[in-house]
Amino acid sequence: MYKRKSALKYKKEAIQDKSLLFIVAGLLLFGLVIIFNTTTVQSLKIFGDANRFFINHIIWLLIGLMVFLLMYKINILKIITLNKFFYIFSLMFLVILALASFIPCEQPLIFARCENEANRWFYFNPTPLPQIPLIGEIGFQPSEFAKFTLILFLGVQLSISYKKKYRHFWNYLFASGAYAGLILLQPNMSTAVTVFAIGTFMYLASGASIKPLIIMTPLILLLGFIFIVSTPYRRERLATYLKPNETSLDSDEAYQIKQAKIALGSGGLFGKGFGESRQKYGYTPEIASDATFAIVGEEFGFIGVTILLFVYGGLIYKGMLIAKRSDDPVFSLIAVGITTWIGLQVLVHVCSNAGIIPYTGMTLPLISYGGSSLVFTLMGLGLLANINKSI
Repeated sequence: MYKRKSALKYKKEAIQDKSLLFIVAGLLLFGLVIIFNTTTVQSLKIFGDANRFFINHIIWLLIGLMVFLLMYKINILKIITLNKFFYIFSLMFLVILALASFIPCEQPLIFARCENEANRWFYFNPTPLPQIPLIGEIGFQPSEFAKFTLILFLGVQLSISYKKKYRHFWNYLFASGAYAGLILLQPNMSTAVTVFAIGTFMYLASGASIKPLIIMTPLILLLGFIFIVSTPYRRERLATYLKPNETSLDSDEAYQIKQAKIALGSGGLFGKGFGESRQKYGYTPEIASDATFAIVGEEFGFIGVTILLFVYGGLIYKGMLIAKRSDDPVFSLIAVGITTWIGLQVLVHVCSNAGIIPYTGMTLPLISYGGSSLVFTLMGLGLLANINKSI
């Protein structure tokens, strides 16, 4: 009887350990369905091919799955020992984009050209260099990679400096602040805030004193406010958020948030039904990435988005459980960082679509279209799964 109970307990724990993989797989499959369903009109308009977005998404998904398996199978200690290398490597790309932001958009660097008044992408084979069949240019957003490298770096450094209070704080502040500041220069404020917030959660999770953080918070908020009001398009976003009914419909920011609200509101309790979205016919801009949650709400209704949020909640709960179960402080902090990354991105995407916060271009993890976001999110989750099997 005892042996049978032990075997059943072991089998149950083994199944529970697979739950992270099941949740990730489920979200990825749902993302494939959403991209196929919602992007045909936009894809036809941009590429002249109704399935181009979907094909690109599959290619990036396959790359992301390979990266996930690499992070899952590799000796985690080898990754941890390279934390400084990864941090500096990522910093190098962020510095290049920050410098490119000071060059007029009319005379851009071909490897870091200006797009929509921002320098957020680095291209390895920009025109006139040879293009990759089916894909074309190969590029990525260093700010997405920075989330992964910051988590890895802080996971190690905060564990080392735990007993040295002020060094502990400065390690967090300089590492997070350097990345956030460079991303702000691109400019990309929502990602910069997310990166800094990830670092802050990791600092708090390390058990450090919050006194220096409380002292610095007013200064950080003041700098953030100054950065918002000093930039026209950020002032526009803030005005749209504070007084949505008084903002001109000609404003891009006002139009985007109002169309997202229309999509969510028209879904009702049960939604219009799969494939029945009206917003995907050109009414909502960037439907494949920025407005994914709104389209899910339109087609699947309140019930559908509630289920989706419960699934994300399960992913976040699993990540925090892994962090709690780990006896190694490095593993634990990295798990906290990766889980915070996913949770914050879901929160920002959902709240901006619902008009709770100013509208941002942040993707919905594992579901929205976006190669950099998808690949590096899977890289982080692969490392989280590796930690899970190591504890």
